[in-house]
Amino acid sequence: HHRKTTQDMNTTQNITSLKMGTSNSKPQTNTPTGCPVNHETNNKKTDTEAGGCPVKHEIQKTNDDGGCPVQHTNKTVYNVYSQPIDPSNNMPSSSAVTNQLPAASQTEELSTNRVQSTIPKGGTDSSTWTYPSPQMFYNALVRKGKLDAENVKESDVTSVVAVHNNMNEKTWAKVMEWEDLIAGEIGGMGKSKLLKFMGKPTELSPKARLKNAIFGHPLPFDRHDWTIVRQDGTEVRYIIDYYHNDEAASTEDNSGFPDMHDRKAIQSILVDVRPAIDSPVQLFQRACYMPYARQVGLTQFEPLDMMPSAELKSQRAEADRVWAHIQANANASGQKNTTQNSNESESAAADTTQEEEMPRISEKEAQALAQKLQEMMQSCQIAQKKLTQCNDEEECATASLDFTLCMSKILCPLQYGAVTKSLHSGDGEENEELYNARVEKALENATECVGGVNVRAAFARRQFPHLFGKQ
Repeated sequence: HHRKTTQDMNTTQNITSLKMGTSNSKPQTNTPTGCPVNHETNNKKTDTEAGGCPVKHEIQKTNDDGGCPVQHTNKTVYNVYSQPIDPSNNMPSSSAVTNQLPAASQTEELSTNRVQSTIPKGGTDSSTWTYPSPQMFYNALVRKGKLDAENVKESDVTSVVAVHNNMNEKTWAKVMEWEDLIAGEIGGMGKSKLLKFMGKPTELSPKARLKNAIFGHPLPFDRHDWTIVRQDGTEVRYIIDYYHNDEAASTEDNSGFPDMHDRKAIQSILVDVRPAIDSPVQLFQRACYMPYARQVGLTQFEPLDMMPSAELKSQRAEADRVWAHIQANANASGQKNTTQNSNESESAAADTTQEEEMPRISEKEAQALAQKLQEMMQSCQIAQKKLTQCNDEEECATASLDFTLCMSKILCPLQYGAVTKSLHSGDGEENEELYNARVEKALENATECVGGVNVRAAFARRQFPHLFGKQ
């Protein structure tokens, strides 16, 4: 029989008091393990529109601090670590903390470390934008439904973040080549800052459309609009198109982990940066001034060619397929959201009547699931018995949490570890609301993970019944 450790008993008691609303929710501990999010703040509030890295890969507006968090509202205030904060106390909001927890479907631990960019943040004196951690990036993929287990592995996320950060630094360097030429004339060289940005992957820029239709250039796989603010307060929008050249992809060791400041890395991604033609001034600068400046040596800026190379031309069909896939995903996402918002009850009823597709499970995975279930049934007998014999609401709440934690310890050790770490992460400076949000989210992820493992085990039992015996 399973014998509960003191730590397990304390974990259950602490979470129960949290859920039952007692006044002393935060457990007392002399050896806090530390929170994975840096809670240092300054007292200076900003009016900037975002935190995290300066790229947003979705159209819908969001207040989540994960992936490439772009905010489109002035209501949210951020600290110098680009975490959303409560303006009343300058403490990080719950989303900044819970977004550093492992997702329910996650099996490998990811880093929660965030890297400071060199891109100055508009609306601040000296701070720069902060890139998301691999854990935040992974959570953003999960939240947006972009995690393809067959093509994107958890072990790949750190590399994806490294490439992502490198491309942002490279893009900013291109923006600054424009700004040093234009703003430098008014004494603002090197003083422009990134104010806000937006991802527009489903909208072709006029230039990209022209290059594709007239010259046969492949379509870009992504587009961003970045708005910079100059020293005199002038705001200028830049359009950035990103193209992919398969022929230039590097096969060298560690090519997937480029240094953030290496301008020559990732040659397979081509960046086309220019000011948007929002006024006659920008039209003159693009059509006349920049070509002249390049001719007489006033700038080192090298624009992306209008005419595609032969190797790029050969990739046009593939680029068209990628573009069509992006459009289809955007349309499907929009239809899905509309359906859920307009008639959620009917959608939910329809979902319960549809036959769930059988996932592909190997015999090796089925064997591992069977062993885990057997271990869980042996270890959690006492916790399960308490749950079936509880009498009142408080006792049943405690028993339910105890049983969930016992199951997650075996079936979902990563999520269980996040729960115990969250319980002992209080550092004396964190407010109770933030602490409770972290613990509740960690517990929610652990519970969801247990449910997911049980569902997958049920499918495995149907495909390989001989492995499960009489379980």
